[in-house]
Amino acid sequence: MPLNVLCELLLCTACLWAAYGALRASQTWRLLGFLLIGAAALLGAVHYAGVEQVATAHQQLSAVSGRLSLLLIALGAVRGVRRQALVLALGALMLGLPEQAALFGNLLALLAIGWPGRSQRWALACTGCLLFLCAGLAVGTRGEWLGIARLDLFHLTLLAAVLCWSFAGLCGTRWAWPWRPLPAN
Repeated sequence: MPLNVLCELLLCTACLWAAYGALRASQTWRLLGFLLIGAAALLGAVHYAGVEQVATAHQQLSAVSGRLSLLLIALGAVRGVRRQALVLALGALMLGLPEQAALFGNLLALLAIGWPGRSQRWALACTGCLLFLCAGLAVGTRGEWLGIARLDLFHLTLLAAVLCWSFAGLCGTRWAWPWRPLPAN
């Protein structure tokens, strides 16, 4: 099995595990965010295994995942019809934004994921955010690094970020200021 197929399957598995945790916590939007990344990774594994017919679908789903997944993971469990409508509007906005503006939106989503009080283990949540950021900014997807394809390193870095977020115990949409943590339930 080629390394790139294995990396995609590992990322897909981690996303399924994170989605299961979100399902157990009733965090519907977070569940969809992890499933979106996982589905793109699964299509990538099929594509890299040699099925060229899914190449376009993989590319399109990866692009949609790149625009929506972090927003959905950051929002977690939004309740109420008006808030649900706001999530849908934000998702539509992210899909229509120019590339640089969408990157800024993803940066805001990473800040929300790593915000103090929004996880049970803040250091792990922040580590996941930094790994996700490094995957795009430092690792990239083209070329090689020390003889390993950057695309494989990119997927392994995303895998590590998803695992960090899974172990961090991301909470719903509760906010706290860094100097005043939320009281324990």
